[in-house]
Amino acid sequence: MKQITEVSEVNQPFNLAIGKLSRDDMASCSTLPAISGLSPWASPNNVLRRATDAVEGKPREEYSVGEAADWGNRLENIILGEAAQRLGLSIDAHITERVEHPHLPLQGSLDGVLAGDGRTVTHDPDTGIYVLGGKSIQLIGPGVAEAKLTGAPPTDDPPVYRGPLQVQGLMMCASYQWGAIATLYRGTELRIYLVSPDAYLVAKIESDVREFERRVELFRTDGVTDWYPALTPNDAAQTYPTGEEDLPPIRLSGSANNAAIDLMTAKDALKTVQKKIDQATVVVMDALGIHSRALVQEDGQIIAEIGWPMLKPRGEYLVGARPAGRGKSLRIKRVEGQL
Repeated sequence: MKQITEVSEVNQPFNLAIGKLSRDDMASCSTLPAISGLSPWASPNNVLRRATDAVEGKPREEYSVGEAADWGNRLENIILGEAAQRLGLSIDAHITERVEHPHLPLQGSLDGVLAGDGRTVTHDPDTGIYVLGGKSIQLIGPGVAEAKLTGAPPTDDPPVYRGPLQVQGLMMCASYQWGAIATLYRGTELRIYLVSPDAYLVAKIESDVREFERRVELFRTDGVTDWYPALTPNDAAQTYPTGEEDLPPIRLSGSANNAAIDLMTAKDALKTVQKKIDQATVVVMDALGIHSRALVQEDGQIIAEIGWPMLKPRGEYLVGARPAGRGKSLRIKRVEGQL
């Protein structure tokens, strides 16, 4: 490995990261948060659909990742180089082959590999070094180097979807005993999180990956997609994007029927609450008249201030075309009848 002496040694101007090296038809370390249902951006079904598309030989659908993710790719090598300098270790930031677990259907792409020299590093927030789950860590042998860029506020304990779960998977694949998550917050603060194998996360990864592989293999052999339970209405609409209007209605039972009753009750309650909100709003607006603010009192004390703001002018704009798809809410029509 090459000893880093200047950040520029791993980053020529806008030297982009190599990118995804793993296959789409099996679990990868970067998709572990989604497969585990812990990602705020993707669901298990999103990953499963991409995997089944890959099994069918469909070309990979390129998603628009947005400017933030694009900057993350552009700054990856700068982040890695700075992390290596702060740790005083050499780094290989030009990894061209994926790592694969010896017996679990899991693979991943390494951002970089740090050369541990056996030193012990202690938890020291003043220098931006955080040892997760302990006070110190010994850097023995090679370690996973993972770069992250986020607009979220700095935190002492990053959420598992922002590096920890992915790095645990990469350590499992590469048989490394430590890893470093170098996270640049809002472009102004770099924090380095040092991690070692976590028995709970390792067990969770093994379980989730085997379940994911079961679903992929079912599709591979029988052509049947066993979808995960949807996490949100949007996830359900993406999982089942079309409906057959000529099919007869199904009879709900069990938990689904109970959920439907809960949904009807909640919608009725929402209508009642919204009616109260509208009625109270009109009374307060009449009281405000041309005034913009009002003070609310209770038991002789001011408890709130209500504002009636002016809306800024907005020019005309056109709404873009939208392809047909399932709605993200359900229509309910009350009917009477015997089973």
